[in-house]
Amino acid sequence: MKFDSAVEKYRDVIVEHIQSLVRIRSVEETPEEGMPFGRGPYEALDYMLSIGAELGFSVKNYDGYAGHIEYGESCRAGDGYIGVLIHVDVVPEGEGWTIPPYEARIVDGKIYGRGAYDDKGACVAVLYALKALKDSGYLPRKRIRIIVGANEETGMKGIPYYLNREPEPEFAFSPDAPFPVIYGEKGILDLSFELDTGTDHQGMVIAVTGGKSSKYVPAECTARLNLDSDQLNAAIKALGQLEDQFRSNYSFDDTRNELTVTIFGTEAYGTEPHKGKNAIAGMMRFLGQIDSGKDPLSVFIREFNRTIGVQTDGSGLGCDFTDDISTPLTFNVGSIEYAGGELVMKVHIRYPITSSYEEVTNAIQSTFQVPGIRITTDRHSASHLVDRDSFLVKTLMQIYRDAAGEPDAEPITMTGGTYARTLVNAVAFGPLFPSEEQVAHSPDEYLNINSIIKAAKIYAEAMFILSQQ
Repeated sequence: MKFDSAVEKYRDVIVEHIQSLVRIRSVEETPEEGMPFGRGPYEALDYMLSIGAELGFSVKNYDGYAGHIEYGESCRAGDGYIGVLIHVDVVPEGEGWTIPPYEARIVDGKIYGRGAYDDKGACVAVLYALKALKDSGYLPRKRIRIIVGANEETGMKGIPYYLNREPEPEFAFSPDAPFPVIYGEKGILDLSFELDTGTDHQGMVIAVTGGKSSKYVPAECTARLNLDSDQLNAAIKALGQLEDQFRSNYSFDDTRNELTVTIFGTEAYGTEPHKGKNAIAGMMRFLGQIDSGKDPLSVFIREFNRTIGVQTDGSGLGCDFTDDISTPLTFNVGSIEYAGGELVMKVHIRYPITSSYEEVTNAIQSTFQVPGIRITTDRHSASHLVDRDSFLVKTLMQIYRDAAGEPDAEPITMTGGTYARTLVNAVAFGPLFPSEEQVAHSPDEYLNINSIIKAAKIYAEAMFILSQQ
């Protein structure tokens, strides 16, 4: 590869900048003036642009939503440009860490910290890949822009804001995924199921709460019930019948005839719901065994068990779509809240690349039959597909095969979503190598230093070849 030694000489400074970037807690928070996603994402965006300016590149901040670092504006370039899409925001750190999530500690050749892999390591890697091109004296035929977004994890608002002010790149890749080339990404759909049962609701269920986010399989769900002695005995018996799949505990306040029940499942990512046990589904199964009422909430419980239950493929709702290029639809009930006569349930869906939003939502709307139910869309990101025989895919694949020594490697699709889906001619491209563990969004997230340096060399070659076209 033409730029390997030029990248290698920056190894130490690359590591230092990744550590500094990881130490910025860039989780979306309350907006401030000029900081639409809060102070943390803005500080991380500003940090990247500052490094770019120090390295001699042209930089621009687009109102805190995004920015770019550009090389080639004074060269023999035409009007088009090559884009590299990165993001500096991160998901919340969550629990279960054994190393402080913003310390950026190095252990056994790995940088540990929230965002180290997703996507801060790649942010710095592509910047120094571009610096390697600049150091060599290379003058690109097309400008190269590293486009930095500050809102990938919670809505992808940064890049659309940028594209409303700048033209799309001719070709682009996003270093925010596994290698080799991701030429397709599944559709992403978040739904809310809402039901007003009225404040004079007389059913046995007083309140239900479970889960924190539609992106995760909930590990707990708790309900408070008003029961007489016969109903109490039936409830305790029903709990015993759940033990094969779910754990539970309960307490009874006999002064108010109030039973509090907690169902325990197993947490997993909402994109892989089959790997967990959904505590909300367990609670609905339990409630369905003891609640035979005709009120709206009782109808909802029965309909949940009829059409959703513990299945994670949407089959009961008639939306278990599949295709030949991506994995089947996944359906995750991530959270539920019922109190004061109002119920809200959040669902996260990833649907196959060749299916459509309309197919999925029409199937759900026509199958889930509860009077007064409102099923609304919180977020939708359509699936993304680039021709696997296109110039972009073929070029990046050949670069990867040569660099990784994998002549038989083929482009793939994935469940996850990257900034590539916001453009017409863009793909995701590393930095995770096939033999490495996927640690994005996990406790003790880490970045392998040797791997990110290797990826930076690949990115230098990719920017070099694409910008010659």
